[in-house]
Amino acid sequence: MAMTQRMWKREQERRRREREKRARQRRRRAAGSVFVLILIAAVVLIAKSCSNDKAVTTDETAQTSVPVTQAPQPVSTAAAEMLDTSFYDNAVFIGNALADGISTYGLLNSTDFYARVGVDLDNVYTTAADNDSMAIVDQLKSKKFNKIFLVFGESELSWNDPEAFAVKYTELIEKVKSYQSGSRIYVLAIPPVTETTSKQNANGVSIANIKEYNSALKEVAVEMEVYYADSYEALADSSGYLRDGISADGINLDRGSYIELLEYIADNAYIPDENDQKASSRDDEDQEAELDEDEDPTPTPRSTKKPTATKKPSSDDETRATATPAPTVNVLKDSAVQK
Repeated sequence: MAMTQRMWKREQERRRREREKRARQRRRRAAGSVFVLILIAAVVLIAKSCSNDKAVTTDETAQTSVPVTQAPQPVSTAAAEMLDTSFYDNAVFIGNALADGISTYGLLNSTDFYARVGVDLDNVYTTAADNDSMAIVDQLKSKKFNKIFLVFGESELSWNDPEAFAVKYTELIEKVKSYQSGSRIYVLAIPPVTETTSKQNANGVSIANIKEYNSALKEVAVEMEVYYADSYEALADSSGYLRDGISADGINLDRGSYIELLEYIADNAYIPDENDQKASSRDDEDQEAELDEDEDPTPTPRSTKKPTATKKPSSDDETRATATPAPTVNVLKDSAVQK
């Protein structure tokens, strides 16, 4: 195994300490926010009390009285201020509209983003990020990162081919490892969509298809020994659909759900193994059996293209996938574009 029992225990202890630290910081921030709200509410009550005590006895007094200035309304604390972003320091998100949304909302100021709406596992090698000219993948040659978050799958649902998706995702991870040896790689599962969107099944966007793709992605995480971040579990309701009220179009997320997703990833991302994958597959089968009867039972035709064979990772690759990043590294200076 690439990771010994002792290494695994140390990793679990480190993650436990990180979770406790983040929980303490969130509690402190929450307590501070509650204090501010209580203070503002007290000011409002005092102002109203003073206003009621001023009785007007004559028309002259009424004409010369000065209206009481309206007390300031309570200002709700932005959820982003409660988000502990330290987990994402010296990290980079690479991928599609989901990654682009995190960048657009400005939730992680110490994190880099090489993302663009419509990027998939085919064009990521040739497409530049927003406001840039270099291909997204090749951006990884310019700076060393501790964590790399890969966000793909929404556009690929139209392929209707989880096997090809898995092959191409594996190839991307191998490319990322060649640029960023020793960095921790995280693959984000495809988030759920609303029940209405799922039943429309436009371009392969349905809960059944998303589950198949996520199952294939977890198999990739098992084989490549990279971290799996379950975006689906973070945002799904009890029926497996995207929760109501967090998306205007049934697919794209609002600001609050992005924050919830980032908190979930920081606390729950892990390196799965084969036993975990088998258990997850059984859970998926049980959930699919409970889906609404109105869901179209007709399977979507599979693509006829065959996925190309992929090279099995070497022992060196396995070691790099689970190794703790070095605190200081040299910037990669190779500027040649690798196909």
